Amino acid sequence: MKKKVLSLLLTLCLVMTFVPMAAFAEGPDKISITTVDELLQFATAVDNGEYDDKTDAVVSLDADLDLTGIAWKPIGSVFAADGTLQHYFSGKFYGNGHTISNLDFSENYGKAEYPSFGFFSEVSGAEISGLTILGKLDVSNSGWVYFGTVAGVAADSKISDCVSDVSFTDADKYINGTVALCGYAINSTIEYCQNKGNFSITKDVSSFQMGGIVGFAQNSTVQYCANTGDMTSWAPCTGGIVGQLYQASKIINCYSTGKMVPLGKGTTDFGGIAGTVGAGTEIRHCYFAGGMDLSQYTATPPYKRLGGIVGNVSSDTPVFENNYFVQTENVPACFKYQDAGTEKTLDFMKTEDFFKEITAAGGNYQFNSNGTPILPAPKYAVSFVVTPSELTNVIIKVDGQVVTNPANLGAGTYPVEVSADNCEVFNSNITITADTATHTQTIAMTYLPADYTKVDTAIGKVNALNKDEYKDFTAVEAAVNAVVRGKNITEQSAVNAMAQDIEKAIAALQYKDADYTKVDAAIAKANALNKDNYKDFTGVEAAVNAVARGKNITQQAEVDAMAKAIEDALAALQYKDTNKTAQPTPAPAATPTTQYTIPQTGDTSNPALLVVLMLVSGSAAIGTAVVACKRKKNR
Repeated sequence: MKKKVLSLLLTLCLVMTFVPMAAFAEGPDKISITTVDELLQFATAVDNGEYDDKTDAVVSLDADLDLTGIAWKPIGSVFAADGTLQHYFSGKFYGNGHTISNLDFSENYGKAEYPSFGFFSEVSGAEISGLTILGKLDVSNSGWVYFGTVAGVAADSKISDCVSDVSFTDADKYINGTVALCGYAINSTIEYCQNKGNFSITKDVSSFQMGGIVGFAQNSTVQYCANTGDMTSWAPCTGGIVGQLYQASKIINCYSTGKMVPLGKGTTDFGGIAGTVGAGTEIRHCYFAGGMDLSQYTATPPYKRLGGIVGNVSSDTPVFENNYFVQTENVPACFKYQDAGTEKTLDFMKTEDFFKEITAAGGNYQFNSNGTPILPAPKYAVSFVVTPSELTNVIIKVDGQVVTNPANLGAGTYPVEVSADNCEVFNSNITITADTATHTQTIAMTYLPADYTKVDTAIGKVNALNKDEYKDFTAVEAAVNAVVRGKNITEQSAVNAMAQDIEKAIAALQYKDADYTKVDAAIAKANALNKDNYKDFTGVEAAVNAVARGKNITQQAEVDAMAKAIEDALAALQYKDTNKTAQPTPAPAATPTTQYTIPQTGDTSNPALLVVLMLVSGSAAIGTAVVACKRKKNR
């Protein structure tokens, strides 16, 4: 059994060596594209249904790509027989300001298997931003195609900050559909986008919408967009910004400066901003300042379907406000709505007076000293992630102004100041670009340092102590060594606890005992004496009784003074039989032997004298013995 398990494990390890590491990446929810192969792999994943309804999926283009030599098939290229797209992208595609160049749509455009065509065929619930596309489309196949350089169809989506520089040329093929940056927009928003490509359809077609930004807009908003590409068209609906504006769609704050070349006999709708507008639509704060070349237009004035703002109105309920168009003979703002815009000369539209006029009425533009007004820089929703997350009273200032979070910022470098309770003020510069990586700014705040004053005071007390005076100093040393520096203000209680631990350890210290050796020696001397031999022994007794036990080492001087007091009292003692102070008793001196004259034998002349001498001699011997006995007792 063990051999079988081991065999299976070895087989698994061998198999794993052949599995691409990409298989263990985060999956389709977040990927980075840096090569053409990775782009094509992403397109295949979309066709396989891996991104259906994945609105949280993020695809980041992190390098410029050159598609030279590739016959482009759209991302999302699997259609059913009835033209329904089977799998589509619905996440977020961030171009990050990168460019896809040499994208040639020509070979596969118009083929029946691709009814929607572009970089993306169709997107739903998606966001596409920061993408620049350079390429061309020379029509070689006839057919019906919703074509948009970025997306053929955008449903419930947002396309922002994209640039298209793709030429579209149809000289002899009969085509229908759309051509624009976004072919067909439904329930979508297209903003801060620009078309630089030239479009040309020189053959009469029956159903086609040409627009610099959107071909056919349904219930959608096109705002802050610009077209600088030239348009030569025989299409039924041609507009500098939108070919056909339909069903409550809006064009807000857009301009077109590309040259417009209408073809035909006046049977198509051709406008500087929009070709055809319908019920509930709006055009506000827009201007057309491109040349209107009528050299190939054979209609008879007054032109009923050619206008500086709108070619034709299909209903009677559009809204026009604060729009302007370049003066061209016989070209009104709109034949049906003469007040759809105000006529100006091109020279005037390049002046500051015109800039002030359009902005005073609500337009949002920047003055351009070298031409007509330009759009403000795109705004990006920049989120500030301030850490730690539990901070209170966080205030974010950008360029000196308090901002909400997220803040709408254009590309550029900004000074940022962030303050919060208990934190040091953060100051730095941030740089915002089309790269989504710059749209999230993480600010790591630094807490104010904790106050170590009490700790330092306690340690100062410790340093002032002489550890040799105490029985056990280790608890104090341990408390001091346990101090951890670098705590912040949120950890102040821990710092205070360190100070308390040191103070407690100091309070618990016990001094070493004082040395009573000298005291004990002096008392021993006193105890060796017979107080009765002295005139006054009370001084010694008082000195002994004055001894206070339990003194510590810091009171050693007091203890030594006690010993000295006893010694001094001993030295002052006086015997009762002398005025001299008590001195060590000397050894008794030998008593001189009394010399007697012994009468010669036979001398009987003075017997009485002999008796007296014997009595005196006996008394002296007895007295000497008594004195000697007393001395022994006094010792």
